Amino acid sequence: MRILTTITGSLLFAVTTFAQTYFYIDAIAIQPSDPTTIDQMTIELSGGLSGTGAYIASASASEQGGIVSLTISAADDGGATVIVPHTESILLGFLPEGEYMIEIDGNSILDLAPNGQHFFEVTAGDPCDALDIDFVQWAPFSDTALIVRLYNIGPELVGYPGFVLMDASGDTLAVELVNSFSIDGESYHELTVHPGAVIPEGPFMGELHLWTWFFGELTCTWDLEMDLCPPAPCDTLYPTLQNFGNALTLGDFSWSILNEEFEVVGSGTFTLIDTVQFDFDTLCLAPGSYSMHCSYEQDPTGGQPYFGVASSAWSDGPRSPLLWDSTLPLEFDFLPGCVDGTNGVQDPTKEEGTRIRRVLNGIELGTLDGSAIGAVQVFSADGKLLRTTIAASNTFRIDLQHIPDGVMIVRTADKVQRFVWSAP
Repeated sequence: MRILTTITGSLLFAVTTFAQTYFYIDAIAIQPSDPTTIDQMTIELSGGLSGTGAYIASASASEQGGIVSLTISAADDGGATVIVPHTESILLGFLPEGEYMIEIDGNSILDLAPNGQHFFEVTAGDPCDALDIDFVQWAPFSDTALIVRLYNIGPELVGYPGFVLMDASGDTLAVELVNSFSIDGESYHELTVHPGAVIPEGPFMGELHLWTWFFGELTCTWDLEMDLCPPAPCDTLYPTLQNFGNALTLGDFSWSILNEEFEVVGSGTFTLIDTVQFDFDTLCLAPGSYSMHCSYEQDPTGGQPYFGVASSAWSDGPRSPLLWDSTLPLEFDFLPGCVDGTNGVQDPTKEEGTRIRRVLNGIELGTLDGSAIGAVQVFSADGKLLRTTIAASNTFRIDLQHIPDGVMIVRTADKVQRFVWSAP
């Protein structure tokens, strides 16, 4: 009787233990299958759940001394008792070079995977393979600098990097001044155009070199086909407004951006509230010269707001303080290195005739060939003559500070152009 009781108890324990197993592990796989030190590794556990209500409650991984410990807990909320195929993926991350063994522990699981699948090796990877070059382009607000954007997807930090761009002939095009400690995640690097360098227009083959430790070691090289200008016809620009003062700036602020022809290419309203002292909008602009205008829609409340522009790479462009009494337009060049390039918007009259641009209290006219401007007339949109004069020099300013805001038309001997006038 005693023996029977013992046997019955053992069977009951075995049945109970078996019934509490909710995840049976049949196979273990490492992804990628041949991992290196620059790979983010994942361990995949394939098998079956014990029923339609069974699930993995938690799963984690850790490594110490070459032992990869997996801790898994399974549970069951009830349902049909049928094996349900399941694969559980557990992120392991990066590991140093070496050999590793997998140990699995937890609640309500059973490891039935072959013994050989519990061992794997990590080999050394090339750090350069972990650096993903996104683009090499002209700086958004300069024609003397290039921008390299890249991602470091590996675990190693690249110390004191400096990039050099060369053409297919080995001539230096641009060089970075080392000003960052490392490359970690996403990063932007500004390269100054080398004196005397001839920058190719359109797509070209070149070499990008990465030096480390203040140009002490050539670490990586890439052969790249690149176009330094973004795809036509435009690239993203962010008009911005931000308070840099010691008090809150509150309210709405009108803004507009005009091209060289004084045509409005974008406009909107910034709003600053007590909890958000920064606002921005989005435009797609072609390479060229522009002016940004910004004004209060109510009396100032305090602080010192600045309006300006930034690029799609969130590279800050020029900005200017927004004043209550008078604020000059913010003049800026967007992608000046691409204005005459293959992705630029060409102006057939760009190199001839009269140029007109906005200045404080009026407009300024100038001829590109140095000749006298001659007769000038300014009309309102309804045809009323507002100003008339004869300019005997190659530059001339017309005062419009007492003229009401609105669309104006200026006529010279070789040009008729409209623009939007708003008094400062």
